[in-house]
Amino acid sequence: MEYSRTGPERHRLGGDGIPGAVGGSVVSAARSAGVASVGAPLPAATAAVRLFTNYSATIGTTGKTAIRVFPGGSPSQRRYKLQEAAVKLVPHERVARCFRYLRAGESQVEVLHAACEGRAFYGKLEVCGSVWLCPVCSARVAEARRKELDEGVRACEAGGGSVLHLTLTVQHSRQDDLALLLYRFARAWDGLNTHRAFKDKKASGKRRATVGIMGRYGIMGFVRAQEVTHGQNGWHPHYHLLLFLSRPLTAPQLASLEAELRVLWASSAAKEKLSMNDHGLTLRRGAGAAAGYVAKWGLGAELAKSHVKTGRPGSVTPWDLLRASAGGDVRSGFLWREYAAAFKGKRQLFWSHNMRALLGLEEEVSDAAAAAALPRAAVHLGWITLADWFLVLRHGKRGYLLDLAGGGDWDVCREFLAGLRADRRSERLRLGLDAPPELVIPPLTQLHFLAMVSQRFA
Repeated sequence: MEYSRTGPERHRLGGDGIPGAVGGSVVSAARSAGVASVGAPLPAATAAVRLFTNYSATIGTTGKTAIRVFPGGSPSQRRYKLQEAAVKLVPHERVARCFRYLRAGESQVEVLHAACEGRAFYGKLEVCGSVWLCPVCSARVAEARRKELDEGVRACEAGGGSVLHLTLTVQHSRQDDLALLLYRFARAWDGLNTHRAFKDKKASGKRRATVGIMGRYGIMGFVRAQEVTHGQNGWHPHYHLLLFLSRPLTAPQLASLEAELRVLWASSAAKEKLSMNDHGLTLRRGAGAAAGYVAKWGLGAELAKSHVKTGRPGSVTPWDLLRASAGGDVRSGFLWREYAAAFKGKRQLFWSHNMRALLGLEEEVSDAAAAAALPRAAVHLGWITLADWFLVLRHGKRGYLLDLAGGGDWDVCREFLAGLRADRRSERLRLGLDAPPELVIPPLTQLHFLAMVSQRFA
């Protein structure tokens, strides 16, 4: 694809800032659809239909929106392109409005810049806060949760305590229904968590007080996260828990705790017609060689940073399925829809009673609030009109525009938006249509206009 490196058109790249990718500049889309063929141009109506088809091809059926847009580009660009893939699979969920629709009462999109981080952020837009369906919100929420977890780990260790990492899973097969498997898995965990052998029980009536595993090993509480992958044996759900202990354990005590938990977990799983093998339970210390993942993200990352993880050999994460679906894999799209339906409304992280207070953490905020939160250092950089925002959505440039704004120079962003407007006018001429007048939207119809645009070009 040809593009100019000077003037407003220097930013006219394919995809989300990737030269030549499908779904980028309208010019490239028109050429690939046969609109700009030399000698015998298509009728205006037919050309417009083919151009729109090339733009809004449904993922998993035609494969027109190719996987080529994902290997390149910044993390921000890849997350927004992945969000677009999710919207096409679940168009009626809140993710379809996330960072696309203006909040009620707003008329322009705000761009903010945090100089200390070298990053830019969108403001005045709706946020879905879904850690399961939205890669954009998942990244924001996970980073906030990771900071909380790391702060809790440091507070526990500073007070003379220790932290253990517990992983629970069960055997599974390709015939398992994910929703039913998650239900049974959750009931098995409830059976362990409420068992008299696990929790201390106070005296009640004729029943004497008992000291369970938590009391004997000094377990003050825990934080639990759930995760799922998919492999040759179907869906693989598992829980990750950080156990906060009031004291460090010796190696024999650690082995004894693991053995007791293994027996209890096997019993609880069997009551729900689930079984476990040698890999059904693992218990490791929170630091050292036994937890090599700490080196990159910190201890809290295994629980909170699932959006950046990739599946182990032979398994894939839900985000891997979404990427494959965007590349035209229909089966991956069906699997991802099953995952989306099964995890809707579930919590990613769960703190045991009074655990946050014991660690001195602030009250927990919702996922939506964590996703919408902006850095304190973020300051206003510029405004995007509704007409320009429509063009940004149409060209799939949300991530690319944020990368430009990350430099802190709004003139560069203004030049890029001018290039999009020029591109729109030139394409109407190329299609045989008259150059449109400047797009003016009455204030009272702005929200209706954006709703129409988002549904048509999602």
